[in-house]
Amino acid sequence: MIKVMIGSKEYQLDSLTSQDLKELEAKKAADKLTDYDYTHAVILHAVKKFNPEEKMSLSDFMGIFPLKGIEEKLIEIGDIIGLDFKAGIGKTGEKK
Repeated sequence: MIKVMIGSKEYQLDSLTSQDLKELEAKKAADKLTDYDYTHAVILHAVKKFNPEEKMSLSDFMGIFPLKGIEEKLIEIGDIIGLDFKAGIGKTGEKK
């Protein structure tokens, strides 16, 4: 697992699975999350999956996730968990 700084705390992260993405997509629909909220929900899911002691809520997590350097942080985390946040979560980025 790779360690990543988010805010002032270090977390271990690894690749999510297809099942994780399926569960997250269902949560997005059920909770009517915006794309912005969903991006953070995905990262929080990974944080909690690989750091089971972490119990913070989505709101609390968004409160510690800094906007400065967000694009670089999303690329870094996306590379680790296996998602491309710019292409859209669950999308390949290919044009049809």
